Amino acid sequence: MKSKYTHITLCTLLIVMLGLLSTSCKKFIEVEDPNDQLNSDKVFKDSSTATSAITGIYSEMLTNRNLFSNSAVTLYGGMSADELYFYTPGLKDEFTKNEITQVNHINIDNSFWKPAYKYIYAANLALEKLSQSQVLSVSLKNQLAGEAKFIRAFCYFHLVNLFGDVPLITSTKYQNAATAPRTAITEIYSQVINDLNEAKRLLRAEYVSAERVRPNNWTAAALLSRCYLYTSRWQEAESEANAIINSSLYSLETNLNSVFLNGSTEVIWQMKPVRPGFNTYEGLEVLPASPFSIPTYLVSSSLRSSFENGDNRKNSWIKFRVFNTDTLYFPYKYKVPNGASLTEYYMVFRIAEIYLIRAEASMNQNKVSDAISDINIIRGRAGLGNTLANDIPSLKLAIEQERRSELFCEWSHRWYDLKRTARATDILAPFKGATWQLTDVLWPIPQQEINLNPSLSQNPGY
Repeated sequence: MKSKYTHITLCTLLIVMLGLLSTSCKKFIEVEDPNDQLNSDKVFKDSSTATSAITGIYSEMLTNRNLFSNSAVTLYGGMSADELYFYTPGLKDEFTKNEITQVNHINIDNSFWKPAYKYIYAANLALEKLSQSQVLSVSLKNQLAGEAKFIRAFCYFHLVNLFGDVPLITSTKYQNAATAPRTAITEIYSQVINDLNEAKRLLRAEYVSAERVRPNNWTAAALLSRCYLYTSRWQEAESEANAIINSSLYSLETNLNSVFLNGSTEVIWQMKPVRPGFNTYEGLEVLPASPFSIPTYLVSSSLRSSFENGDNRKNSWIKFRVFNTDTLYFPYKYKVPNGASLTEYYMVFRIAEIYLIRAEASMNQNKVSDAISDINIIRGRAGLGNTLANDIPSLKLAIEQERRSELFCEWSHRWYDLKRTARATDILAPFKGATWQLTDVLWPIPQQEINLNPSLSQNPGY
């Protein structure tokens, strides 16, 4: 006999994000029977609890450490690429050596797959309830629906870049989710792009508060421009990037040490930490716990040696500590692991990336001078002179390098870049050695999910 909580991890039915909600809606998506959603109906009959249902998703993303939404994409993607390695020999080798197996990859299910689909389910449920609501104002319904569509797109963007084809779930019908097959990457991107265009339409340009912790329409445009770049839709990527830059809401911080602070002028969207006494989980994971502790996630020699002489990003964003006879280098974009004062929020989108998106999109349309101009804006902030690149082949390498130097240890940019540009094997085979194989560009579908859903197939190489 089945448990009253049907065990379907794709469509996680217990989403405990409601500690932030009022008592009357404590059980927004905690349902014993998936067909009985009376609790969630009540939530969307009140503007305050409906808003809390959406903002609760962001809080849930930051409640538990080492999940895809708060540090794991950066750390595990960094090890899968050529950015990071783990100090303790033997630990995390499945990522640094790209030797993930059916035995050692439980983190992939618990840290990536399950939470991503949990947030997708929450977004789907919110969208269904918002469409049925007769009491919420149109403006509030638009705002909340726009955020829900953005959340769904954000999760699918990372799922498709980590796993390739994944099940596309856009409703709360658990029967469908339980046996959903994998959907082609092109279809996933089509859904993501549709969601982001809808989010742009529904969201306002203004943030809903002084802090940039809830997405506005420029946040949707930022992910949209990235998706267009990843799918080689150069003109559209450039157009979205142009609009964001020309909005005049965002500007590069002149001080590199201010980029990741709460209130940075560079922020398009950052998430506000929710755990008392701590700033970002990434800072907690990466920074030494005390003056006598060792860092654990270390910057590779490949990344360190890739910086040009005089690049201030290396000095501002990488730090070292001597332990015994070893000099250990670690990421230092986030500089505060804990403390009562929240000075650092978790950066998700920032304007520097948008300049680099526009540069790459321009280059691929043979707009060489435009691409050079945007590259030089980023280089200038880093204390470097103008790029020497002056044609398409040299610009490709220059953009690859600037993205590496600017966006290292942020949301798996390097790992995704190497794969989308078909450069992974060229770069990682010499770096990883004999352990690298072509199929390593995708992580395995978690075996637990395959056991639960007979329609799921495994990625090649696993």
